[in-house]
Amino acid sequence: MSSFRFSALLLLAVCIVGSQALYFYLEGSEKKCFIEDLPKETMVIGVYKSEQFSDSHNEWIENKEVKMEITVEELPQGHRIVDTKGASSGRFTFTSTESGDHAICLSTSSNAWFDNTKTRVTFDMDFDDPTDHHDHHAEGVSELVQRVHELNERVEDIQIEQNAQREREKEFRDQSELINSRAVWWTIAQIVVLGVVCFWQMHYYKNFFTAKKLV
Repeated sequence: MSSFRFSALLLLAVCIVGSQALYFYLEGSEKKCFIEDLPKETMVIGVYKSEQFSDSHNEWIENKEVKMEITVEELPQGHRIVDTKGASSGRFTFTSTESGDHAICLSTSSNAWFDNTKTRVTFDMDFDDPTDHHDHHAEGVSELVQRVHELNERVEDIQIEQNAQREREKEFRDQSELINSRAVWWTIAQIVVLGVVCFWQMHYYKNFFTAKKLV
């Protein structure tokens, strides 16, 4: 890897580390899905926290009675690899079995027929190697060491994404070569058919003119 490319990766990783988890709102039992293009055998760690607005406290607070439903499906097959119900806040993990788009969906679970309670969900995802286990909250680890560790993980994520991009390019190249090969064989088949037709017509007209004593 060239020094320029490595510097670009570090700069991009720093920007990613500085970003914060996203949050969104759910109305009642509404479901929110995110489409993520994942390489094969990538571990995904999802961390979520749901909050509801309290009029008495005039702020968003966590309601322990709220249950969250989490589902993950492989697209376009629709193969569901995660289907679980968790607490109002927590985490879930899964490992992709195939490369491609994955639909990661979150919704609140309610027994009410008409529930229009608004819930704010804070959601973050991290991608990791299944064989790599780190304790991000270990005591005694300095903030600088922790930041360097996170930076290294982000660089690994970028490398995983680059490998997935190479895999997609290889699949596209193989598909293009297959289409070009079929086009060449189709052209050859057309030439052969035209040659046979021309030979048959010449033979037919020769016999016709001979029978009519024109030649």
